[in-house]
Amino acid sequence: MSITTLPSMESTFTLKVNGSNTKQLWEGKFTYKRPTIGTQSEISKTTARLNEDLKNLDEDMQFLHRILAILKHTLIDSPDWWKNSKYGLDLYDTNVIFEIYKTIQDFEDEWYSKVWKEEEPKDKDSKK
Repeated sequence: MSITTLPSMESTFTLKVNGSNTKQLWEGKFTYKRPTIGTQSEISKTTARLNEDLKNLDEDMQFLHRILAILKHTLIDSPDWWKNSKYGLDLYDTNVIFEIYKTIQDFEDEWYSKVWKEEEPKDKDSKK
C-alpha cells in the first residue's frame, strides 16, 4: 500500500520549560509549518545575515544562528514573548531555543517516517 496523501505539514505544541540561565518559566503554544523551498531560501538568507560572513565565527554560534533562522521562518504562530524576543535573539536561555528546535525536529522525524517508511515485503513462504 502506497501513501496517497501527505501527512499534515503543520504541528502545534505547547512549551513549558525553565530557563537554564534565568530560571524564568517560558511557556506557550507554538505552531510549526514545514518549510517550502521559498522558506528554506529565507532561512539561508537569515542565517547568512546573522553570521555576517565572519570567517572566525565559532561553529556553536553558526549552529545557533541556523536554528534561530529556522525557528523565525517556520513558527507561524507563537507566544508574544517569543516574538518580542526577536524570535529568540534577545533571550538568555539557550535551552529554551533548543527545546523548541528539538520539538520541531521530532515532528520532522515523524513526518519523514510516515512518508518514507518502507513496507515490509510480504513473505510468500514463511516456512523457509
